[in-house]
Amino acid sequence: MPHLVLDRISIHYDGHPAVERASIDVAGDDFVVLVGRSGCGKTSLLNVAAGLVTPVRGTATINGRPISAPGSDRAVVFQNDALFPWLTARENVAFALRLRGIRPAERARRADELLALVKLADAGDKHIWELSGGMRQRVGLARALAAEPQFLLLDEPLGALDALTRERMQTTLLDLWTASHAGVLMVTHGIEEALVLATRIVVLAPGPGRVVRTFEPDFSRRYAAGEAIRAIKADPAFATARGELTDAIFEGEAA
Repeated sequence: MPHLVLDRISIHYDGHPAVERASIDVAGDDFVVLVGRSGCGKTSLLNVAAGLVTPVRGTATINGRPISAPGSDRAVVFQNDALFPWLTARENVAFALRLRGIRPAERARRADELLALVKLADAGDKHIWELSGGMRQRVGLARALAAEPQFLLLDEPLGALDALTRERMQTTLLDLWTASHAGVLMVTHGIEEALVLATRIVVLAPGPGRVVRTFEPDFSRRYAAGEAIRAIKADPAFATARGELTDAIFEGEAA
C-alpha cells in the first residue's frame, strides 16, 4: 500500500522556526486532515509533502523514497483552481493526459469519465469562465485525478466557496476518495469539514508549529458505507466530536 511519511519535520523561514519536529503519515486508504490556528504550519507541511519546500531537519518520503521535488505520484489542488481559462473543462482535464502522451480520442474519453465522476458530465464543452466556483473546483479535482496519483494534496480546496456549495463539495470529495483509492492529505480551517472528511485529524499549534493532538473520527467511513451525511451530522456523537476538536485547536490560546 502506498505510504507518505513526514518524519520529525522542521521548517524555517529566514532563520525563524515555522514548524518543529512534526510527524505525519498517510497510507493509501487514509484521508488525513491538518487543522489548527493560523501560523501553525499546516500549508508548510503540505508543501513539504508536495516537494515544494525543503525542511531544515527531518525526512519526507513516499514509499520509502525521499521527496525532493514535485512528482506524478502526488497531485496538488489549491484554493484557487489554477485552471486554463482559454480551454474547455474537458481540455483542462485532458491536459495532464496529454503530458503523458495519451492519444486524443483516449484523452477525451478519460476526461469525460473523470468529469462524470465529479458530477460534471454535461460540462465538458464549457469554458472555465462559464462555470461557477464550485464547478471550477470540481474540474480542478478531475484534472488532479487524471494523473492517477497515489496521493492527493489539498490546500483549502473548498475555502473560497459559499457555504451551500462547500457542503455539497464535501460529499464530492468523499466520493472521489472512495473511487480513486488515493490517499489524501488536506489542510482546512473548517472544524465540521475536518470531522466529515477525515479518517484522522492532526491538530497543530503555533509558535512554532507542532503536532499536539490526533483524532480518528469514523464519520467519513460511515458515509462511504452508505449513511446519509445529514444523519451523520445530526448524530449527537458528531456534536461531541466537534466540541472536543474545537477545544483541542484553541487550547492554550490567550482569552
